[in-house]
Amino acid sequence: MTDVIVRPPKPVPALTGHAVRAFLRNPPAAFFTLAFPLAFLIIVGAIVGDATTGEGARVTQFLVAPFAVFGVAQASFTMVAVDTAVLRESGVLLRLRAAPVPAGAVLAARLCASAFAAGSAVLLLAFAGVLAYDVEIVWNKLPALLVTLALGVACCAALGVALASSVRTVTATQALAQGILIPLAFVSDVFIVDADLPRPLEIIGSALPLKHLALATAETFHPGGGAGFSPGHLAVLAAWTIAGVLVARRRYGWRPRGLGAGPAVAETTDPVRTRLSAPQERHRDSPVALLGGQISYALLGMRRDVLSVFFAVVFPGLLLALFPTVFGDARISGLTMAQYLVASLTAYTVAVTAYVDMPEGLAGARSAGVLKRLLGTPLPFGAYVAGRMCAALLTALLSGALLGVVGIGFLGVRIEPARLPAVLLTVLLGSLCFSALGLALAALLPRARSLVAVTLGTLLPLCFLSDIFVVGDQPLPRAVTTVADVFPLRHLLQALLAATRPDGTGSGFAWEHLAVVAAWALVALAVARRRRAGLI
Repeated sequence: MTDVIVRPPKPVPALTGHAVRAFLRNPPAAFFTLAFPLAFLIIVGAIVGDATTGEGARVTQFLVAPFAVFGVAQASFTMVAVDTAVLRESGVLLRLRAAPVPAGAVLAARLCASAFAAGSAVLLLAFAGVLAYDVEIVWNKLPALLVTLALGVACCAALGVALASSVRTVTATQALAQGILIPLAFVSDVFIVDADLPRPLEIIGSALPLKHLALATAETFHPGGGAGFSPGHLAVLAAWTIAGVLVARRRYGWRPRGLGAGPAVAETTDPVRTRLSAPQERHRDSPVALLGGQISYALLGMRRDVLSVFFAVVFPGLLLALFPTVFGDARISGLTMAQYLVASLTAYTVAVTAYVDMPEGLAGARSAGVLKRLLGTPLPFGAYVAGRMCAALLTALLSGALLGVVGIGFLGVRIEPARLPAVLLTVLLGSLCFSALGLALAALLPRARSLVAVTLGTLLPLCFLSDIFVVGDQPLPRAVTTVADVFPLRHLLQALLAATRPDGTGSGFAWEHLAVVAAWALVALAVARRRRAGLI
């Protein structure tokens, strides 16, 4: 009888397939790589319409390249950096090192997976551009596009591995990766093309590789003759690739370095779970003490999730500091850029803390079995949920206060003290509304990953449709504003603008907008109450 020899699968394809599946099962990564650039293209395309350049080409011809570059950078820099740190801190890299897998195969698989994600983003945007906006693929420049994207992926991936190799923990890697990429996109001709930047920001953008990737990619979409290669920009990308490889080679390690592996570890050490292990003490706590304890636990969990803190607190502050510098004396709705941004970014913070972060934490506790065990303790379920909602409100108030301090202290923003009650009421009602919407979605969606995909996938497009993030100086089409008027985010913004306008009259309460926000809160609370079993 002949022995059958079973050949093991080749390591690079097998590990690449595993990494690609992990990417597709990670809603935040897939959203920021694929859906976010596409949403940006759709919204900006709706704003510019059929506008043309001085050369007669449609403006939309030049939108695909910068948004595709963001998808490429998100896939090959952020995703590679975070995944490498997660695999290292969870011990997976160390186990792979002990397995008969070549060391280079592990890194090659991550690079191939990032190339797949980056290529998917480019194809998706190009497909949408051709179908919806008459974007022309310049076929004679296609080889240049492929070479540029390949070098861009290699450069960003090398820098991502270098970042993960230089940082000890997953949470720090997540925060640094997003904290570097998103602000850099605003000064690198990605989110804002051909902006008249202050000299220091222009120097920073020109020194770092993202701007060179954006300019080289934009050249391959420019109609006209030539091969489309940009030797100068490609040389800068190659130099940064070599630098990233050298740093990664020197600093790369297989053993865990930090004390935790990010949000997953924070969930396993949830202080709520620890407190619930001693239910005999609950009957001695007053309702106020119960609520205070749950608020403290929820805030502790949020502090451990560095990425949530970044997007809720740090990111709005960066935009407030960056936009007035980039746009100068531009005015929106009769207000200075800084005056408008204090209101719009406060609305964003209210929504992201209550609608994204709060239900995500609740869904994580549900997946870990915390909420089921909660039913066997004297702690009321309502106190647990109220603690999460109050923590979201406090975070929004803290971020709004920081925005106000920065705006008033450095950017000439004015907020009348007599209108502070209107500001506080608006933030309170807005946080209640979006917390209720988050609860309703958590009750309707049983899987935490599906919940994050839905909350992010609805909030960020609504931020653009509702003028939270203002794109350009042209008003949105009437059909878009009609859709935005149905949802509460635009009304929350208008209420905050009414409460913070320095030239307004009265007490600042925009009752018609607050009524819409309150109506959404009541409907969402009714849904969450009806589907309460789904929360557990």
